[in-house]
Amino acid sequence: MLLQVPEYSHLKVSLLQDSFVRELWKKLGKQTYIEKVHPLVIANLHNSPNKITASSASIVLIGSSEELGIPITVHQTVLPLIHSFGKGLCDDGIETLVRIGGLLGESFIVKQILPLLRNVIHFCIDSSKVTKPEPQQSWNSFALIDGLSALEGLVSVLPVKAVLRELLQDQVCLHIKILMLIHLDLDVIQVAATAFVDLCLRIGPDNTVIHVLPHLKELFAELAFFQDSSAVSLPTKGLKISERNKSETIKMESRIDLVLLLYPFLASLVGIEKLREYCSTWFLLEQSLQRLYNWKFEPSSKCSISGENLKTQRFQPGNDTSSEVVPTELFNGAGSSVSQSQIPKTGWMAASKHRFRLEHGTSSDNLSASTSGNQPWFWFPSPDSSWGVPDLLGRSSGLKDELPWKIEASVLYSARAHPGALRSLEVHDDECTIFTGGVGPGFKGSIQRWELANMNCTSGYYGHEEVVNSICILSITGKVASCDGTIHIWNGQTGKLIAAHTESSTSFPLQTASVEQANMLNQDALSGGILSNAFRGSLYTTMHYMASEDKLVAGMGNGSIRFIDISRDQKLHLWKSDSAEISFSSLVSTICSSGSDKPRNGSLVASSSWIAAGLSSGYCRLLDERSGKIIAVWRAHDGHITKKLASPEDHLIASSSLDKTLRIWDLRRNLSVQSNIFRSHSDGIFDFSVWGQDLLSVSRNKIALTSLSRPTNEIGHQQLVLQNLYSTDRGVKYKNMSVLSAISVLPLSRLFVVGTEDGFLKICH
Repeated sequence: MLLQVPEYSHLKVSLLQDSFVRELWKKLGKQTYIEKVHPLVIANLHNSPNKITASSASIVLIGSSEELGIPITVHQTVLPLIHSFGKGLCDDGIETLVRIGGLLGESFIVKQILPLLRNVIHFCIDSSKVTKPEPQQSWNSFALIDGLSALEGLVSVLPVKAVLRELLQDQVCLHIKILMLIHLDLDVIQVAATAFVDLCLRIGPDNTVIHVLPHLKELFAELAFFQDSSAVSLPTKGLKISERNKSETIKMESRIDLVLLLYPFLASLVGIEKLREYCSTWFLLEQSLQRLYNWKFEPSSKCSISGENLKTQRFQPGNDTSSEVVPTELFNGAGSSVSQSQIPKTGWMAASKHRFRLEHGTSSDNLSASTSGNQPWFWFPSPDSSWGVPDLLGRSSGLKDELPWKIEASVLYSARAHPGALRSLEVHDDECTIFTGGVGPGFKGSIQRWELANMNCTSGYYGHEEVVNSICILSITGKVASCDGTIHIWNGQTGKLIAAHTESSTSFPLQTASVEQANMLNQDALSGGILSNAFRGSLYTTMHYMASEDKLVAGMGNGSIRFIDISRDQKLHLWKSDSAEISFSSLVSTICSSGSDKPRNGSLVASSSWIAAGLSSGYCRLLDERSGKIIAVWRAHDGHITKKLASPEDHLIASSSLDKTLRIWDLRRNLSVQSNIFRSHSDGIFDFSVWGQDLLSVSRNKIALTSLSRPTNEIGHQQLVLQNLYSTDRGVKYKNMSVLSAISVLPLSRLFVVGTEDGFLKICH
C-alpha cells in the first residue's frame, strides 16, 4: 500500500485528503478502516517522515477524533501516538496529540491524555535511574523529550485553573523532578527547562511564587555548589544573554547553564527580591552568573529571556529536515484553515487557537458535569498506571501486539435496559450503538437502541409478541433484523417495520420433544420465550447475517435452515434437515459461517464457503454454503449448543454449551476425535465473544478469558481462569451477583458489554 512506502509523498498527500479518506471510510466501514488504514496513517508521523505527508496524516487524525468517539480515539489514536514516543515521532505527531486534546476539550485532556503522559514521564524517570545499555538509555531520553513536548503543548491549551489543579497543586511539578536528575542528557534537561519556562509564563507571576518557587530551593542549592571543570571556559562557548530587540537560541553545554536559563527569567517574572526570598543561595548563584556569563541584574531593565529564546528543535533520532514545500493550508481541529507558515516549528500556535474556547466556554465545568452524565462518554474511565508506558525495547509490530488488552473485570456503567430479562445484544461496528433484546412490558419482546456516548435509550422496536432470541445489524442497508420465532426487519433509526418473514406451519409436521431432548434443554436456565414452543418446526430459532452477500441465514425448530435475501426482501432456498443423520431431530440453536463477518486475505469482499449449525442436541453440522451439502456431522457437546463462532483464520470454530464447556474445533482435522476442551465454569456457558485470538465467555455471574492462539496440537482438557465482575461505588468494590445472559466485545474501544437476567446492560473493561 502506498501509505507504507517512504516515496510518492505527493501521491500520499492526495490519498490523505479529508474527502478521499471519508469516502474510503464509507466504503470500507468504520471497523475495517480503523483496523487496516488508521495504523498506516499514524505510521506517517514517525520514523523520520516526510513533512508533507506528516501534516496531511495529522489532519486526518484530528478530523476523525470527534466522529470516532472518546474510547476509540484513546485506544486507536492517542495510545499509538504515545507508544511512538522515543521512536522517531515527528513534531506533527506531538502536535496531533495536543490538537486532539484541544478539540475534545478540557475534560478529555484531564481525564485521558494527562494521566497517560504522567505514566510515561514517571516511567522514564524511574528507568533513567537504572543503569541500562544503549540504545535503551537513548530511547528513554527520546521518550522523555516527546512526553515533555506534548505536556508543553497541553499547558498552552488548558485553562490556568486546570494547569494549577492537575500539575502543581499538592504535588511537585514534573518539570522540576526532571531538572533535579543530574544524570540525564543535557538535551532532556534543556527541553524540561523550556517547558518549565512556558509553564511559569502560562500561570503568571503570582501562581509561580505560590506553587513553583518553594520547590526550587533544592535545585538552586545544588546548582550553587555545582563543580564542573568545563564551567571555567563557559563564556567562550557562545552562551549569551539576548540583548533587547535581539534573540539568540541558548544551547546548554553544561548543567551549570541551568542557572542562566532559569534564574534571570524568574527574576524578570516575579522580581529579584521575591526570588531571593525563596532562594537562600541567591548570592552564590548571582556571583556565578556574573563570573561565567557576565550577567548582573539591573532594576531598570528586564531580562529578555523567554520560552521562545530557549526553544530548540525537538531532539529525535534521524531527524532530517525536509526540503519539500509544505502545503500552504491545513485544516485545524475545528474545521477552519490555518496557514502552515503560521505554525512555529517548536511552538504550539495551532493548539493555542483552542485556548479561548476552553477558557471562556463551558468546558471549565466539564469535570462536574461529567458526574451528572451530561457530558458524552462521562462513564469512560481515566487510564490506570499501566497504560501508556512506552516499549523501550523498540519492538516494532502490529497494533494488537503493541497494545495488549488487559481485562479488568470492572463494571464502568450499568443501566436498566428491560423490565425483564435481557436475552440478546448486538453492537454496531461503530461501537457507539448497541441494540438489546429482552422481556418488555406485558412479557412481550422488546428491543432498545442505546447510544453509548450518553448511555441513553434513543429508540426501540416493540412489534414482537415473544421474547427476542437473536438480533442482527444489517450494516449494508442500515436495517436491523430481530427474531422471536418470526423474523422482523425494521429501520434501525426510526424503529419502523419494513418486512416480516414466517414459515407456513403446513410445510412441516408438528414435532414434540423427546425425553432426551428435554434433558438437553436446561429449562431453568432458558425458560420462556422461543424455546417454550421451539419444536414447532415453522419457528425461527436463531439468525446469522452474511454481510458479504447481504443474506440472512435463519435456523428453525426442526433443524432446517432458511436463506433470506435482504436487498430483494424475499426468502430463498430452504435446507431441510435429515432426521436420519442423528438419533432425533433438534432445533438449530446457533449458526456461523466463514468469511461473513470480516474480509479475508486483504480482500474487501469475501464470500462464505461453509456454514456451521449448532443444534440443541449437542451435534454440529458443517455444510457447503454453495450447494447445501453436508460436509461433516459430529457430536460437539453433551448438551444444548448456545453459541458458535468462526475464528478470523476460518479454520477454527469455537463453541459453547450448557454442558459447561467451551471447545475449539480445527476444521482441517478429523472433527470426531478432537477434544480441545476448556472447563472450569460451574454452570452452562450462555454466551461468548471473540476478538482476534481472545475469547471471553460468561456463565452464571462469572466471566473467563482464553486464547485461540494456543497450538492446535495441544489437545486435551484445559482450565479457564474465572473472574467475577465488580462494580465500584465511592471507592468500595461490590461483586456482581446478577446472572449474565449475553456478552459482546468492543475491540476498538477495548471494552465489553454484558446483559443480565434482571434486565441490566453493563459496560465493562
